[in-house]
Amino acid sequence: MIRTFNPADLEPVVGLLKKTLIADPMTSEIFQRKVLLDPNFDTQSALVAEEDGNVVGLVLGLTRRLLIEDQSPDFDRAWITLIAVEPKRQRKGIGQELLSRLQPYLKEKGASSIWVSPYAPNYFSPGIDINAYPGAVQFFRKLGFDEVYRPLSMDASLLSLQTPEWVQEKERSLAEQGVVIELYNPHHILPVLEFMKAEFPGDWQRYIRETMSKITLGQYSPDQIWVALESGKVLGFAQHEGERFGPFGVASNQRGQGIGAVLLFKCLHAMRDKGLHNAWFLWTDDKTAKLYKEAGFAETRRYVVMRKTLE
Repeated sequence: MIRTFNPADLEPVVGLLKKTLIADPMTSEIFQRKVLLDPNFDTQSALVAEEDGNVVGLVLGLTRRLLIEDQSPDFDRAWITLIAVEPKRQRKGIGQELLSRLQPYLKEKGASSIWVSPYAPNYFSPGIDINAYPGAVQFFRKLGFDEVYRPLSMDASLLSLQTPEWVQEKERSLAEQGVVIELYNPHHILPVLEFMKAEFPGDWQRYIRETMSKITLGQYSPDQIWVALESGKVLGFAQHEGERFGPFGVASNQRGQGIGAVLLFKCLHAMRDKGLHNAWFLWTDDKTAKLYKEAGFAETRRYVVMRKTLE
């Protein structure tokens, strides 16, 4: 039986996800925060497969009800961020039935395409981990989903972190040009928000605003954000939350000057000075990965983003 999610499904669904998402730890708290409390959550697109009173499958689909601030409208997109079938019941058509029930509803909600799974703000991973879940890649291909691109996750040890001479030289050269890289302070709030609106509209604005708010409350320290400025105008930023590095970005017309490299190493050294041993992030592309490798990052996971057009 395929039905919509109800409150009593919380514990059995979390248990199912723990058994099936072997590379992605799941807890009840994570599910509550990233699924049930998501502003776009819709029980009609959260479908459960039940057999003999037991939850044996789940698919979570989402469409946008509330636009993320300053982001281009994407109400014509839908996302699948979770799908799981009880291991002993896989390859018996349950996953296919869940999707066949979900797709018409998503189309009815205005979606012309379904993506797996770059959804903001509450994605679990930027796509399907091709090594952890090879069967899922084949499953979606069989059902008409095409590959769009392959992002990657990276990790680095901070124990032997050193700033290369070329990055130090970039910092000196930038300073001579009037570009300074400095620790966040309250005078940066409005310039940072102006910069984010112009260069990175969307969920990154929420993320850095929350970080700045936590700094004002004393929950975070100012060195969790580093800012590149020229005559008071923000040109780039980098931040971290615990061992998670990012978001991190430079104005589109300022790239290629070394601003990003200096920001990267400043932030990583701040992390190391706190006693953190490692740094990681979930999502980048192969072009940007070249810079991260300069700081000792190595690829740890590779994903595939997939998409299907709804006819």
